[in-house]
Amino acid sequence: MSTYILYARKSTESEDRQVLSIPSQIAELQRVAAREGVQIAEVLSESKSAKAPGRPVFNDLMRRVFRGNVQGILCWKMDRLARNHLDTGQILQALADGKLERVITSDQVYTGDGNDRLMGGVMLGMATKFIDDLRANVLRGIRARLDRGWVNYRPPLGYINDKAEKTIVKDPERFDKVRRMWELLLTGAMRPEEIRRTVNEDGFRTRLTKRGGGKPIARSVFYSMFGNPYYAGIIQWKNGESWRGGHPPMVTLDEFDRVQEILGRPGRSRPKRHAFAFTGLIHCGGCGGAITAERHVKPNGRQYVYYRCSRMKSKERCRELPIPESVLEQQIVRHLGRLTVPDEVVSWATRHVRKVVVNEQARREEVHGTLEKTIAAVRRQEEALLSLRLRELVDDSTYTEKRTALLQQRHSLEFRLSQSSRSPREIGEFTMQTFEFAARVKGAFLNGTSVQKRVVLESVGLNYTLSGKKLALEFKNPLRLLAEAASRSDWCATTDDVRTWFERSTEYFSLPKLDVAAPLGTMPSTSQ
Repeated sequence: MSTYILYARKSTESEDRQVLSIPSQIAELQRVAAREGVQIAEVLSESKSAKAPGRPVFNDLMRRVFRGNVQGILCWKMDRLARNHLDTGQILQALADGKLERVITSDQVYTGDGNDRLMGGVMLGMATKFIDDLRANVLRGIRARLDRGWVNYRPPLGYINDKAEKTIVKDPERFDKVRRMWELLLTGAMRPEEIRRTVNEDGFRTRLTKRGGGKPIARSVFYSMFGNPYYAGIIQWKNGESWRGGHPPMVTLDEFDRVQEILGRPGRSRPKRHAFAFTGLIHCGGCGGAITAERHVKPNGRQYVYYRCSRMKSKERCRELPIPESVLEQQIVRHLGRLTVPDEVVSWATRHVRKVVVNEQARREEVHGTLEKTIAAVRRQEEALLSLRLRELVDDSTYTEKRTALLQQRHSLEFRLSQSSRSPREIGEFTMQTFEFAARVKGAFLNGTSVQKRVVLESVGLNYTLSGKKLALEFKNPLRLLAEAASRSDWCATTDDVRTWFERSTEYFSLPKLDVAAPLGTMPSTSQ
């Protein structure tokens, strides 16, 4: 008695959207079997694409065919059996060797006869060609979308797909919170694992999808996020190619590179255990070593924190004496008090900012033009490199290496161009925000937690040095200019200070506005 197996397959991918469902295929083939006068011994089905070998049900069926346990196969169309060359070869070889008597489809019967095998090979070849064309069309569509700055996959945390416009936009619920995670890592205020634990405890949840989400951020997702150049506005493919994204960057390229150094550069002094507020920020004025902290518990149970030199940099014993934490904080408060500007100075600056804004516009336009010319020159280099490759004057590896370098250079210039597009009015607003920040920073330090106190120090200063129990520091711009101005009695006689702020405005633009009461996800930027 001949053994005929009914095989039904439906791929879940786009290639089979027009194909009957598996139950429909089975029902139709049962009618075909009755028409051909064959009895179905078994029904096999699977939901898996045939564009590559490796279907378990099909492979088991072919093993049974070559063992001589199956005489015929019923399937809806030949492309249900194979869409790749390996599986096609198995079907045709089984017919040629007589292992298969017949392959019966809804519209034709294929036997071992040469003409039938030729027709079967044509049908199977057309199925494989369909997959090849589909793959080429999909890859062309993906590349076209990448050239426009959009990815074809779900964007990472902080971004969502705009289905109406077919673009990617900020996630209104998560963008600022994810940006805050980057900022905390950049400042060194918290270890990565502390950041992850804190945001999860504050209620951060991943975006809910049909298949999952709505959960705290996992460790693997958290760490991979900090290595994804997508957040810096760069789309990077597996083969090393990169595109400038059309989405709004969350961090600058410099900030992204700094995070990579913090997480991956060997030998870097990283904030591994910040049980104390100021460790890792201050250096010893005597030997240059790092200032560490230690806790002392008195017999009465009272605890005291002292900051001292770690004595790890000098071969000779460092002579610097430890300083109590309370004394150190008092000195920090006095330094922050140097930023306070009298009300009459603020009023004067407000009037003069408007005048300087007008003159700044011309300089901005000059910078903008220079960047545009440089970008155009890089584009010409890309075209010249492509011409060399088409004429086979450079090999693939050299072309890929040079093209990647040029793309990165162009993306960096284009980012600077977007930054230089800020209007003088925005920079004028920033100047006034500087005064607001200076007025609040002392209170933010006094009323903040240990983490927030550390954020304040990271924001306002650098080169913290402890020598003879005295703390010295350098204010970052424009706070340095503000501190100098606040100490001068004739400051209102010149506009040089305001003009200097404008000349370096791009550097200052991310100055934070501190809010010690704000939750983690809503605190403004703290990067320099």
